[in-house]
Amino acid sequence: MKLNNFIHDNSGKSLALFSKKKFIFNKNLVKELKQFYNKKKKEIRICMHSSKKSNLQVMVNLIILKKNYQVHYHKYSSEYYFPLYGKLRLVIFNKKNNYKSHADIDGKKNLIGKISKGDRHIAVPLNKYCIYLEFRSGNFLQHKNVFLKKNIKASYVHELK
Repeated sequence: MKLNNFIHDNSGKSLALFSKKKFIFNKNLVKELKQFYNKKKKEIRICMHSSKKSNLQVMVNLIILKKNYQVHYHKYSSEYYFPLYGKLRLVIFNKKNNYKSHADIDGKKNLIGKISKGDRHIAVPLNKYCIYLEFRSGNFLQHKNVFLKKNIKASYVHELK
């Protein structure tokens, strides 16, 4: 399936693509996502679930390296990250929004990352961009993302040891 065969939804922070048909996510779609990045330099996600009302959200995300990331948490669900291309750093903050811990996942040595419900966090690519599979429970309409007034510079995240 080609990216232009999906239904485009621009209502979120990044372009979301939905398919009304069942499809297999294959390496050709990863290649198309890379081409999309090379042309547009924008974030995009392919939704494997059929709508925002689906109780299981399964997405293939392409996120880009930015200057700043806003710390946030999810009130009602945990998230699972599976990198398909590139490396991703998951950074956890305490309730005072101070650094607590981090983990790097790359899809090779460290395969899966988990952010628990209520954990304040950011996900930052360690390359120009990262493509990863994300799972979370609960539909998007009831999903409560809480964005905090704390922004973290990518340079800070990349320097963490």
